[in-house]
Amino acid sequence: MEVDITNLRMDQAAANGSGSASGSRDSIDSSDTYSKYGITNIPKTTVVTPIGQTKTFAGLSAKEWVFLAFTTVNILAAIGLTVYRLVKLVDDGQSGTPDFTFIILLLLNSAFCLFYAYHGVLRERVYEMYALMAAVLVVMVYCIVEYILNNDSRTTLKLIRLILICVLAPPNILLAWSVAKHFGYLQFRIVGASEYLQYLYNQASLFSCLLKFDVQVTASIVVLILRNGTKVKLLEEIILGVGIPYALGWNILGWFVLRKELSKGAIVFAIFGLAKPTYYIYKIVEEYMDIHETIKELGDTIVYSTIAAALLAIFVWIVLMVELYKVYRNFGKGLKERAYDVLATERTSLITGRRIRR
Repeated sequence: MEVDITNLRMDQAAANGSGSASGSRDSIDSSDTYSKYGITNIPKTTVVTPIGQTKTFAGLSAKEWVFLAFTTVNILAAIGLTVYRLVKLVDDGQSGTPDFTFIILLLLNSAFCLFYAYHGVLRERVYEMYALMAAVLVVMVYCIVEYILNNDSRTTLKLIRLILICVLAPPNILLAWSVAKHFGYLQFRIVGASEYLQYLYNQASLFSCLLKFDVQVTASIVVLILRNGTKVKLLEEIILGVGIPYALGWNILGWFVLRKELSKGAIVFAIFGLAKPTYYIYKIVEEYMDIHETIKELGDTIVYSTIAAALLAIFVWIVLMVELYKVYRNFGKGLKERAYDVLATERTSLITGRRIRR
């Protein structure tokens, strides 16, 4: 269909001459102005949500689509095999075994991997893609070690799972790394061309990713506290009852501290966070003191996994506290206004940082 350029320009001129500047933008941007000339609407590549700007599926590149499809198939296949094994254990009355605990652990980490994949791509979070790569690697190592050490519980299903993850995990990790290398478009849309604001945004993104990774590690430790499946001691029941809400509340507080730049909240967050490494150290010491008896009762895989998870949790906590100090020092330097105080009806100038409200 041919477009009447003269009439189109007259429509634009009329729009520019009527009302305020915001009214003219609404007239020009209106889809009705162009659709009557046969110009189809261009799909939005980004959208503003309550948690910030996010890419739409229409804005994904071909490589990102391939990555999401490949990752989704891998994770769903792993979840399917794991759920099948879980149902079989329940039917056989083996829900009180260590194998039951590890199945829950695999399901938990698979869910986090799926979240990292989609949230990392749609929000262009490089560090969440790194967290995905680390999580996939950890799951692969676990499956290998668990199959080698537990001779008595080897099954055909575990062998199939081991082969699939060893074949599919390495290319999945490489594809995630390749996709993450090309991130930057959304960051430019949010904070503009300022290298300093981009640095502040990267620090905030790392802190946000560490909060999520801390939730993942904490949840994994809680699952391992189950020890031998559904048989839980009184002390462990108390830890499960109090520790889970405490950990979630602590991480939610950290999220608000970051977005609202709450200086006093950051101090409260750091103080209440001291309970976490204290418990992790206690757990490591307890495992080490009773390691021989525990191995006889539960096997060495679950014992060493608990110790490794506690050590990883301490490392994540230390890095998180370092990043907390960095983002705390960045409070009041413009990132909050540029990245977090953006309304859904607001536009942002990418170069100057000037805000234009409709």
